[in-house]
Amino acid sequence: MKLNGQPTRVLLLLLLLVALTWSWPGQTLAAALRIVGSSTDLTAIAKEIGKDRVTVYSPFPGSQEPELWVEEVFPSWIVKASRADMYIRIGLFADVWAEALIADARNPRIDPGGLGYVDASEGVRVLEVPSGTVSRSLGEIHIQGNPHYLLDPLNAKIVADNILRSLVAISPEDAAFFEANAADFKRRIDEAIPKWLDMAAPLRGMKLAAYHKTWSYFMDRFGLDVVGYVEPKPGIEPSPQDIRNLTAAMVRAKADLIIHAPVYNPKLPKAVARQVSEQLGSPVQVLKLPAHVGGVREVKSYFDLFPYVIGALLEARN
Repeated sequence: MKLNGQPTRVLLLLLLLVALTWSWPGQTLAAALRIVGSSTDLTAIAKEIGKDRVTVYSPFPGSQEPELWVEEVFPSWIVKASRADMYIRIGLFADVWAEALIADARNPRIDPGGLGYVDASEGVRVLEVPSGTVSRSLGEIHIQGNPHYLLDPLNAKIVADNILRSLVAISPEDAAFFEANAADFKRRIDEAIPKWLDMAAPLRGMKLAAYHKTWSYFMDRFGLDVVGYVEPKPGIEPSPQDIRNLTAAMVRAKADLIIHAPVYNPKLPKAVARQVSEQLGSPVQVLKLPAHVGGVREVKSYFDLFPYVIGALLEARN
């Protein structure tokens, strides 16, 4: 049989490529490991370690707050989790919805205790762990402590190690690759932190208010002082007395800035700012700050987050 024409030659070339791919000894088409994480920060760090050998997905954009989600999980999330090689949780009861997601996925790789199950909070020095009796009257408090630990960049090294252990367990043949990338990530964190501390030096001791206890780790690392919260009981609308208390605290401290993450409505912060401004006789700003990778367009990576937040605070201070 005689074969003529360009289409036939293209077909033969394609068949040859397929044959070579499947016939070389030890040759395989390596599929990227599929990672689902409860936040964009977690998936960003996983991508730093896995590079092109992983694909990552988070159910929420960086402008949202995973700990606030109380609804059912969506079918599209379940499909992603059912195919995942790894699931990375925030932990500390911040992503309780992930328990239902993992259960509905029916994927033993990511079940608790599985090679692909990661609690990223493991080993983190947790702030604001409640003591005494905890009740619903206190609001949706962080019952195992504050889960916003990745707003201290030093904790990213701990999270990277937690992710690395799982990656190596899942794909030991790629261990050297993952270990080198994790070491490089931690080296860059170590190099960046002194620069970020120097950048934030003018902010040390600055007094301000915040909507929610999102920023405790950031304030602890960089030396700022939150004098009060718009939402003193998480998840509960502040009372008129709460607003009066916050206003008084800001006036006493001469605090002229209220910060909030993108997920929170600025209406109440602006109302408080007007009251404080009237009493101080000077302007009070309300500033939206990203709390996660992707929280604003400019923050495309974990290393973008801290310069952006520090820079915005410096601009507000000036």
